[in-house]
Amino acid sequence: MDIAALAKLYIDAVKNDSIEANILTKLPELITCADWKLVEIVGKVNYVSPRTKIVYDGLIVKYAGGLYYMRKKVADTLGQFDRRFLKVNKIINVLS
Repeated sequence: MDIAALAKLYIDAVKNDSIEANILTKLPELITCADWKLVEIVGKVNYVSPRTKIVYDGLIVKYAGGLYYMRKKVADTLGQFDRRFLKVNKIINVLS
């Protein structure tokens, strides 16, 4: 399955400012896109997978009809050009 199709599969995964851990770990990562102005920020996430010890520290975003995870490093870099990537107050809770 290609990344865009996977992202579209999980578009409604965030409900009541929460996402399930098993879905978060399957979200594709948004590293680059054609137009960053089209990226809609859903909220911040900070989660450590107890099984794999992978750290998810970044943003959940919507782009082109799909839901993506964006690393904090990418968001911080984009924040130099677009302040909305730095001023995210909404926290997305991760449900185990």
